[in-house]
Amino acid sequence: MQPEQGISHELGLGEVISKTFEVYRRDFAKYFVLFAVVGVIVQVVTALAQQAFVLPTLPVNPTPQQFSAYFSALFGALFLLLVVIFVVNIVFSTIAEGSSVKMTSVQITKGQVSLGASIRFAVSRLLSIWALNIIVGIIVVLGFIALIIPGIILAIMYSLALPVLLLENRGVFDSMGRSRQLVSHRWGKTFVTFLVLLIIVIITSVIVSAITGLLGGVIGPIANGILSAFYQPLFPILMVVYYYSNLARISQPPPGQMPTLPTTTVDAGTRLCPTCGAQNFSSATFCTKCGARLS
Repeated sequence: MQPEQGISHELGLGEVISKTFEVYRRDFAKYFVLFAVVGVIVQVVTALAQQAFVLPTLPVNPTPQQFSAYFSALFGALFLLLVVIFVVNIVFSTIAEGSSVKMTSVQITKGQVSLGASIRFAVSRLLSIWALNIIVGIIVVLGFIALIIPGIILAIMYSLALPVLLLENRGVFDSMGRSRQLVSHRWGKTFVTFLVLLIIVIITSVIVSAITGLLGGVIGPIANGILSAFYQPLFPILMVVYYYSNLARISQPPPGQMPTLPTTTVDAGTRLCPTCGAQNFSSATFCTKCGARLS
């Protein structure tokens, strides 16, 4: 039997984590293949770059000239290596993350996921995702440099900016403002929710690194890229689940107040969602925007 789709109310901490793993389990193969392919590409390119840009070694008892030449060669090789690693990660990892956000949204609201369509959607929004990640990344890093606590607050504040950008088709700064609105009055819950999953991911990644570290050679990085695909989809999935949970929260009327939005059709073949007011086809069972069940 097809499980009920949509998130029509705010989920508790345990429900958010449980829903994340439930969504992951339903389409595990698609998430795993996506991140395994990306992980192998990143690991292989990184290994090739390390072989191409070999870091020099400092001679024993170097002369001042050798010392100067060593640092010059070291910074040059290190710069090229970091550029290659950065580029391959920001291209392929961003596509995987954006695709996962789209797949999770479609699964929650419609129950049917297309990996190819999700990848094409992520590629079409690639520049916007890059811009958002760079701006948020700089702001959060500056917050951490300041006193750590501001960095944590800013990370919480903009934790849902990516789902907003992709699912509500907003601009970069508009997505950041919307994310702040969604997590307002839920700072502690947001922090604990992401912290719990972070601990799970760290433990899993340590185990994977210990296993793949024994392999060495070319096989080690490839195995690491494949095994990492078991836990890497969890964060994008969690973001979307938590996004819909908070969307349902702010869309609900105050206690004791009945919603005033009609559920009847506004135009032929459409009707309004009683939760968020979005228009849907009359044959739809769940709202395509917030995922709530239509009466």
